[in-house]
Amino acid sequence: MSSPTSTTKTPTTMAELVELLGDKLIPFTDGDVIDVIILSTSKDSIMVDVAGLATGIIPEKEFSAEATRLKAGDKVRAYVMTAENDKGYAILSLKRAEKEKLWNMLEARNTTGEIIAVKIVQANKGGLVAEYGNMQGFIPVSQLSAKHYPRVNGDRAKIKEKLEELIGQSIEVKIMSYDRGSNKIVFSEKAVGDADQEEKAKQFTIGQHVKGKVTGIVDFGLFVDIGEMEALVHISQVSWQRVTNLKENFQVGQEIEAEVVNVEGSRVSLSIKKLQADPWQSEVKNFEAGTLVKGEIVTVTPYGAFVKLSENMVGLFRTTAPAEGEEAQAPVVEGKTYDFEIVSIEPELRKISLKLAESKAKPQKNAKSKK
Repeated sequence: MSSPTSTTKTPTTMAELVELLGDKLIPFTDGDVIDVIILSTSKDSIMVDVAGLATGIIPEKEFSAEATRLKAGDKVRAYVMTAENDKGYAILSLKRAEKEKLWNMLEARNTTGEIIAVKIVQANKGGLVAEYGNMQGFIPVSQLSAKHYPRVNGDRAKIKEKLEELIGQSIEVKIMSYDRGSNKIVFSEKAVGDADQEEKAKQFTIGQHVKGKVTGIVDFGLFVDIGEMEALVHISQVSWQRVTNLKENFQVGQEIEAEVVNVEGSRVSLSIKKLQADPWQSEVKNFEAGTLVKGEIVTVTPYGAFVKLSENMVGLFRTTAPAEGEEAQAPVVEGKTYDFEIVSIEPELRKISLKLAESKAKPQKNAKSKK
């Protein structure tokens, strides 16, 4: 019995090949990244062979950094900008192929949380512009490690100047976020962490008393060298009194004593005020809801005013919009003294709420004498 005859005819001419493959004759389309072979190079363009089916042109503006090293016979990846122009050439880009490769690498490394190295190329008050391959991303100031955070002693005008010292340096980061459509990448140096620092941080325990030297003063607190690592005293942990300007009471090089209040990863947080008795808790016993007190307006905010009742006691007079049926509170002026009535006292929150006094309010009771 004879075998069945195949119905598929092997093409022997270009016409038969076109008839058989149709649109699949050229196996690439706009947006593809494909392998091409270099035919010739010049300063204006590179001619390439595309799968033995078409000739491609890479214009100068689409060269990549490696373009000057390419020679006839080299194989390289290229991005298809136009599969075929009106002259029958494919228009390709090395630059975009490299960018596609980098995006794919970024996506993979973001998924695994891999650490990458970037080069700092620009600086501004908000942070650093970092280069990864031929792409650029941003490192916000808040995402810098303690090592590179700008220590400008509260002078925000010097932030850019301090950050500019990092231009040209290579630092390790992780990807925080990226948007391929808008070409936006945000890096974080802080997220990298430091295994060595984490090990050093483990030697400290909450409640431990430490001595250290102030190494930097910023708006939100003090950086303190506590031996083998640097810790932070947040401004809220400096004193039981409200502090607005750390430079008035501290200077770089000053020695301090503090208590460890938190250990997280490579970060150690300290408190200076924890080593001091809280004067608020003892003085609050001299105040009672419903009594009259005199107070000086020390700060006015959109939602109210902070009122100094004594050296250690500050109350809050709210100036928010009144509820239905209530009268609006009269405005107050910073620096002036007024009579207030204590509305409530919340010792657990260290909070005294005030309102402007009315004649029916009781006078403040006398301060208790110390025994």
